Amino acid sequence: MRPTRTTAPVLTFSLVLLAGACGEGTGQSADDPAPTSTTSAPTATAEPVEPVDFGSEPTISPSYKDAALRAVDDELITMVPSVLPDGWTTVGGGYSPDPQWWRMEFTAPSGDVVLDQLPGTSADALAEADVTEAEGVDLTDWGTGTWSAWDHEGASVLAYDLKGSTVLLQGPDAETVRSLAESLLPAEDAVDQEG
Repeated sequence: MRPTRTTAPVLTFSLVLLAGACGEGTGQSADDPAPTSTTSAPTATAEPVEPVDFGSEPTISPSYKDAALRAVDDELITMVPSVLPDGWTTVGGGYSPDPQWWRMEFTAPSGDVVLDQLPGTSADALAEADVTEAEGVDLTDWGTGTWSAWDHEGASVLAYDLKGSTVLLQGPDAETVRSLAESLLPAEDAVDQEG
């Protein structure tokens, strides 16, 4: 399994991911330099942990909108963040139709974060993984309900079963992974937000 890419071109703006809106809510365009901040961002102190290996993941591209729409066309409810948390960047996303697999990769101030969406349940996806169950996370206020939580060699994993598929988020700590989960919505809803 390839590690999450940190050397790929980094997008320096928050956006409605599928709408492609640059700098929405930040006052920053894609051509502006990275913003400076007077508050110190948390830094990763632990060694990066490899995400759970689900096999040969899809090719990741910084231009991933078409891949997300292909996944939607293949009837995979494809989750994307509506707006990234402050300090996050999208590395990119990719989709594999056979076996179905939607994947996005991000960098956050605390480390790399991965979103995987696969057919089946989280129990199926994590059956062979070296994970330890943790206390679930209630995201009812964000429209999804309770996510199961897991520890994977020091990394946090959140899982949510969604109409025949499972959404799996992995990152350096529970707070980071939760912030991504709070921002997720189906790709087709993100397209509807363009106007």
